Amino acid sequence: MSVYLYALLSGRPASACGQGICAEPLRLVASGGLVALVGDVSALPEVTALMLRAQDAVLRRVAVEVDAVLPARFGTLLADDAALADALAQRRAQLVQALGRVAGCEQMTVRVWGDGPVPSPPRDAEPAAGPGPGTRYLTDRRRAHEAAHQVPELEPLRQRLGDLVRAERVERHDRPPLLATVQHLVARGAGARYLDVVDACRTGLRPCRVSVTGPWLPYAFSEDAA
Repeated sequence: MSVYLYALLSGRPASACGQGICAEPLRLVASGGLVALVGDVSALPEVTALMLRAQDAVLRRVAVEVDAVLPARFGTLLADDAALADALAQRRAQLVQALGRVAGCEQMTVRVWGDGPVPSPPRDAEPAAGPGPGTRYLTDRRRAHEAAHQVPELEPLRQRLGDLVRAERVERHDRPPLLATVQHLVARGAGARYLDVVDACRTGLRPCRVSVTGPWLPYAFSEDAA
């Protein structure tokens, strides 16, 4: 049997955790101040839409009883409780920080749609005695990184959302019609207000369009636990 990691929790749920996606009893493993939700399975669960939805349902059920849930990546297996404790110990500081970041929060997902990517801003002309190839390479890398995390099409909405958004994750696609995916961390229960702001702002986002899903568990903000 292997230990299947579902998530890290901010504390112990008051109720029994129930069953996991393989009908295994769920249990809690406390280690170094962290609480892991796990199940004992004989094989890696098959990656299907049904199983992914089942795991989401497990986490949503537990989430109502704790302040923070940090989902693990689907299919995270460890040999035993000792291996789990060792893995948590190695990254305890990052995991504690990530749990604190998502405490009391849920995730809203915005997708930006359009007919084509926004043209890149013109590059500054290089002086005759400009930087060497190494510096130019690093500069280009920095610019590419910045561009991958910018969605100027969404700026009017960002201004209206204001302090509703606790944190943001951006993935630029530029593969029309999908231009970007933006994940927003908001307070639990703020999803309806968030949707109202988006609906009121749609006209100002044209010619781009946006679609919104959520609230979700903070999957995009759980990279430290993945």
